[in-house]
Amino acid sequence: MIIFQEYIFGEKILITKEFLEDICFITQHDHARVSLDIFLMINSEITQGIEQSEELKYAIRNHDCGWIEYDKIPKTNKSGQIYTFQNMKPGLQNELWLKSVSSSIIPYSALLIAEHFKFLSKNSISRENENDFIKICDSYTKKNYPKLLTDIENKNFSVELGFLKFTDLISLIICREREIVDDLIPSIKMLDNNDLNINIKKVDDSLYQFPSGFFREKQNLVEIPYKMIPAELIRTPRKLKDEYKNARLRYRRIGLFC
Repeated sequence: MIIFQEYIFGEKILITKEFLEDICFITQHDHARVSLDIFLMINSEITQGIEQSEELKYAIRNHDCGWIEYDKIPKTNKSGQIYTFQNMKPGLQNELWLKSVSSSIIPYSALLIAEHFKFLSKNSISRENENDFIKICDSYTKKNYPKLLTDIENKNFSVELGFLKFTDLISLIICREREIVDDLIPSIKMLDNNDLNINIKKVDDSLYQFPSGFFREKQNLVEIPYKMIPAELIRTPRKLKDEYKNARLRYRRIGLFC
């Protein structure tokens, strides 16, 4: 899950955000749905036909499906902290990432998801001393998709992977309603070999500004599904789990304009 709290940018499990005395929880799979919503809003002059790739759309929507079972209830450590990528064991993270890859019913999409997680693993600060995911993932893809591995070198694959990385990152920022750190937003490599630098600003609560012409429409809304739980329940894990199971699903609207 993703927890909207002040955790290190780019590392996630439960997405949470604190509102006064409450915490909002968003599952990883719901965050991935927001990623697809954002992708489908992007101007076709930027996606240049990539938006027609069902394999890419499937990968964006389902890249975190390995977390579905794990995210059914929040999990806390002995210190009363909700588990995040910073405080969970890399072995469990490897398991959930690989489950996302193996759960894909489209082999090409599985390769996109695999390469995306390999990138995250390689660039994770918390994995500097223990990082064998790339080796594990390569072993899995070589065994299960040997005939597709050459696709990784194709330009289309590289461009599609770039959009998966970009939409995943932007969704994470929006779901947590974080300020934008410019040097963490990657440029988009397009099929015509041009690089598009994206300047994004948070201009108000729940409102983000993108460059002119970036989206198909000037004004857009994304809905973020979440559950709100009293923060004090973190100290009582059993009550936290019961409250989470019984909490109703809410929706928060985020405005994106260009």
